[in-house]
Amino acid sequence: MVTVSVRVMTVLLVVFAVVVVGVLIALVVTIPAVRKKEEAAIAKCWEGLGRENLVMIEPRTTAMGFEPADTSAVKAMTCLAATKDELMAVSFAKLDEWRIDRATITKVDTEADDPAALRTASILITYTTPTGDVLARFRLKEPVPWLTELGYDWGPEGPPVMDDDEDE
Repeated sequence: MVTVSVRVMTVLLVVFAVVVVGVLIALVVTIPAVRKKEEAAIAKCWEGLGRENLVMIEPRTTAMGFEPADTSAVKAMTCLAATKDELMAVSFAKLDEWRIDRATITKVDTEADDPAALRTASILITYTTPTGDVLARFRLKEPVPWLTELGYDWGPEGPPVMDDDEDE
């Protein structure tokens, strides 16, 4: 049986406590900075699409990548917004912008077997460009409204009915 001295345990506990406090302080310091970046991305979507034209906006979306990879500089945390004619994403980090005409969307899909059953899921948007088809992936907290708005094929039963309390 291995025994650990009280002194070693005390040192380990102190080191652990210092690490935990350091992580908490880092979180408290970075939260306002992330909020500022989020607000700037939202403002850029409002400005780019016209706030009054928006049919949907999700301030905290994750851009999961594009295929081909060099198609967009939008990565990681983004604000995703849609009008009846356009789709736009703005990254938090550098305010990089991705924007397409919704008429170029050829397919909307998801990797989830049943996206209505999930709280978070990726949506896959295939659209055409002069150089070929592009696949964009976005991870959303509430995928059902976005899938429905963008024309996902829910099959013969149609889209799931959203409860009023889910929209809040």
